[in-house]
Amino acid sequence: MLQKLRNVYLLKDVCDETLKEIAKYTSYLKLSKDNILFYEGEDSNCLFLLTKGIVKFYKTSSNNKEIIIKYHYSNEFIAEVANFENIPYPATGKAFTEIEALKIDFKNLKHLLYSDANLALVIQTSLIKKIRNLENLILFDVVLTADERIAKYICDNTKEFFNTKRIIIAEILNITPETLSRRLKLFENDGLINYQKKSIDKEKLKTLFS
Repeated sequence: MLQKLRNVYLLKDVCDETLKEIAKYTSYLKLSKDNILFYEGEDSNCLFLLTKGIVKFYKTSSNNKEIIIKYHYSNEFIAEVANFENIPYPATGKAFTEIEALKIDFKNLKHLLYSDANLALVIQTSLIKKIRNLENLILFDVVLTADERIAKYICDNTKEFFNTKRIIIAEILNITPETLSRRLKLFENDGLINYQKKSIDKEKLKTLFS
């Protein structure tokens, strides 16, 4: 477990002594696509550190429709807000792809935050990122056009973009797979993306949504 923690980029500045302590109350999870990490309303006594794959975070409406809150990617904490607030998980976490994650007992981790400034900074940075993600969610669903959403997604998730199936990207962006394919073909023709080289022209892409 200690070696798994050492391999997490998010924890690269946390000292070995702290990692050894965290390893004592951390377990490893591997889930297949569509398996549930936790359900909305469950007690939040653990937070999760996603090390591989994508987790869909969603709420269920009164007519059983999924309302997607966020997609979590590797090297992200999941559910730290609920743990800090000592409230139930506000949404369901579901494996959108096959995932690997570290499940950390938050009560024990919380005590470490007072003694390790680097660990506290990691958590603080993650919380700030959640605020930015909320802003992005509003931007994506209310302000941006399909082309703008696609361009922003590619810029923000370049590595994942070339390794993620289009049907998954389409769901993330809330557009049809057909629309995504057509727009990506135009992006490729305009030299904004290059599938063979797995490269993008980030500066030109940014002009589409900045």
